Amino acid sequence: MRYISSAELRSNPALLWKEGEDKDTIITVNGKPKVISISINGEPEEVLDLIRRLRAEQAIEHMWQKSTKLGLEKLKLSDINKEIHKVRNEMIHE
Repeated sequence: MRYISSAELRSNPALLWKEGEDKDTIITVNGKPKVISISINGEPEEVLDLIRRLRAEQAIEHMWQKSTKLGLEKLKLSDINKEIHKVRNEMIHE
Protein backbone atom coordinates (compact mmCIF):
# COMPACT_ATOMS: atom_id res chain seq x y z
CA MET A 1 0.00 0.00 0.00
CA ARG A 2 1.31 3.43 -0.82
CA TYR A 3 0.16 6.98 -0.24
CA ILE A 4 0.16 9.75 -2.85
CA SER A 5 -1.01 13.31 -2.28
CA SER A 6 -3.54 14.75 -4.70
CA ALA A 7 -1.00 17.47 -5.57
CA GLU A 8 1.58 14.83 -6.58
CA LEU A 9 -1.03 12.99 -8.60
CA ARG A 10 -2.15 16.18 -10.34
CA SER A 11 1.39 16.93 -11.48
CA ASN A 12 2.21 13.31 -12.38
CA PRO A 13 -0.81 11.02 -12.99
CA ALA A 14 1.49 8.19 -14.11
CA LEU A 15 2.34 7.66 -10.42
CA LEU A 16 -0.74 5.43 -10.20
CA TRP A 17 0.65 2.80 -12.55
CA LYS A 18 4.35 3.52 -12.35
CA GLU A 19 5.24 0.89 -9.73
CA GLY A 20 3.17 -1.92 -11.21
CA GLU A 21 -0.46 -2.74 -11.69
CA ASP A 22 -0.91 -4.57 -8.39
CA LYS A 23 0.01 -1.58 -6.23
CA ASP A 24 -2.97 -0.28 -4.25
CA THR A 25 -2.82 3.43 -3.52
CA ILE A 26 -4.44 5.79 -1.04
CA ILE A 27 -4.77 9.30 -2.38
CA THR A 28 -4.67 12.01 0.26
CA VAL A 29 -5.93 15.58 0.39
CA ASN A 30 -4.24 17.76 2.99
CA GLY A 31 -2.73 14.62 4.48
CA LYS A 32 -6.09 12.89 4.98
CA PRO A 33 -7.08 9.75 3.05
CA LYS A 34 -9.82 10.48 0.51
CA VAL A 35 -9.64 7.89 -2.28
CA ILE A 36 -8.41 4.33 -2.66
CA SER A 37 -7.12 3.32 -6.07
CA ILE A 38 -6.96 -0.42 -6.72
CA SER A 39 -5.95 -2.37 -9.77
CA ILE A 40 -8.63 -4.62 -11.21
CA ASN A 41 -8.58 -8.01 -12.82
CA GLY A 42 -11.64 -8.87 -14.82
CA GLU A 43 -14.70 -6.82 -15.59
CA PRO A 44 -14.90 -3.40 -13.91
CA GLU A 45 -18.64 -3.82 -13.27
CA GLU A 46 -18.01 -7.05 -11.36
CA VAL A 47 -15.33 -5.40 -9.22
CA LEU A 48 -17.64 -2.45 -8.47
CA ASP A 49 -20.44 -4.85 -7.57
CA LEU A 50 -18.14 -6.62 -5.12
CA ILE A 51 -17.08 -3.29 -3.57
CA ARG A 52 -20.73 -2.24 -3.20
CA ARG A 53 -21.56 -5.52 -1.46
CA LEU A 54 -18.64 -5.04 0.93
CA ARG A 55 -19.82 -1.50 1.71
CA ALA A 56 -23.31 -2.84 2.43
CA GLU A 57 -21.89 -5.53 4.72
CA GLN A 58 -19.83 -2.90 6.51
CA ALA A 59 -22.91 -0.69 6.97
CA ILE A 60 -24.90 -3.61 8.36
CA GLU A 61 -22.07 -4.48 10.75
CA HIS A 62 -21.94 -0.85 11.91
CA MET A 63 -25.72 -0.79 12.49
CA TRP A 64 -25.51 -4.10 14.38
CA GLN A 65 -22.74 -2.80 16.65
CA LYS A 66 -24.59 0.46 17.28
CA SER A 67 -27.86 -1.30 18.09
CA THR A 68 -26.06 -3.68 20.45
CA LYS A 69 -24.33 -0.77 22.16
CA LEU A 70 -27.71 0.94 22.64
CA GLY A 71 -29.36 -2.28 23.80
CA LEU A 72 -31.78 -2.31 20.87
CA GLU A 73 -31.28 -6.02 20.20
CA LYS A 74 -33.47 -6.61 23.27
CA LEU A 75 -36.52 -4.91 21.74
CA LYS A 76 -39.66 -7.00 21.52
CA LEU A 77 -41.18 -7.67 18.11
CA SER A 78 -44.29 -5.73 19.14
CA ASP A 79 -42.15 -2.67 19.92
CA ILE A 80 -40.40 -2.95 16.56
CA ASN A 81 -43.73 -3.17 14.76
CA LYS A 82 -45.01 -0.10 16.63
CA GLU A 83 -41.96 1.87 15.54
CA ILE A 84 -42.39 0.77 11.91
CA HIS A 85 -46.06 1.76 12.01
CA LYS A 86 -45.18 5.15 13.51
CA VAL A 87 -42.59 5.92 10.82
CA ARG A 88 -44.89 4.81 8.01
CA ASN A 89 -47.66 7.06 9.32
CA GLU A 90 -45.24 10.00 9.47
CA MET A 91 -44.24 9.37 5.87
CA ILE A 92 -47.86 9.26 4.70
CA HIS A 93 -48.71 12.57 6.41
CA GLU A 94 -45.75 14.52 5.02
